[in-house]
Amino acid sequence: MWYYTLNNQQYGPVDEAKMKELAASGVINASTFVWTQGMAAWAPISQTALASQLGNLPPAPPAYYAPAAIAKDPEVEKNDTLFMWFWISLIGILLFGIGLIPAAVLFFILIYRSWKAVQHEGVRGNPDKMTAFCFIPGWNFYWMFPAFRGLAKEFNDMFIKENIAQEPFNLDLVTWMLICLFASGITFGLSAIAFIVLWIIYTSKVKNALNAVVLARKA
Repeated sequence: MWYYTLNNQQYGPVDEAKMKELAASGVINASTFVWTQGMAAWAPISQTALASQLGNLPPAPPAYYAPAAIAKDPEVEKNDTLFMWFWISLIGILLFGIGLIPAAVLFFILIYRSWKAVQHEGVRGNPDKMTAFCFIPGWNFYWMFPAFRGLAKEFNDMFIKENIAQEPFNLDLVTWMLICLFASGITFGLSAIAFIVLWIIYTSKVKNALNAVVLARKA
């Protein structure tokens, strides 16, 4: 199933047969941005597997420019900036032995903003509760699972309910991230490297999911 954009509006999912109809009628062309499961990001049809299947696509209008020329959404820019400083803080850990606290602070800001974005009737918890309970000694060993894994499930549900074209979370990744975190003390830090790698991947996915929700709601 495919998603496509027209005039900054997202449409789909539609199957390849429908995409062929749209191409034949001139609704979409070689420069139309599309996305399907497995793609890391939206791309023009001319750069995807659809190009060979849709035959001779209408040429792109001369005045059309790729969405990259569109000014970045302010909320998306904030999320990207938070993630950039999260990365810088992690580099500080490796180079100077510092940066863990700033990285953790930036991470929880993203978590808070994400829980705020997924709020709906019947949601697992509000942003204050889901983040604050992670700092209760002892209790946080349990609470991080609903806070982080639960957030991933909320995003996955939202992608389906709101028809948002975004790669879903792998819940096993979140589980193993937390297992590596809690095991670091037992293994004398041997699992800490695995945790940091999984932490980076998870944080990146949270940032991307949050941006996808922000943009979908403003489309």
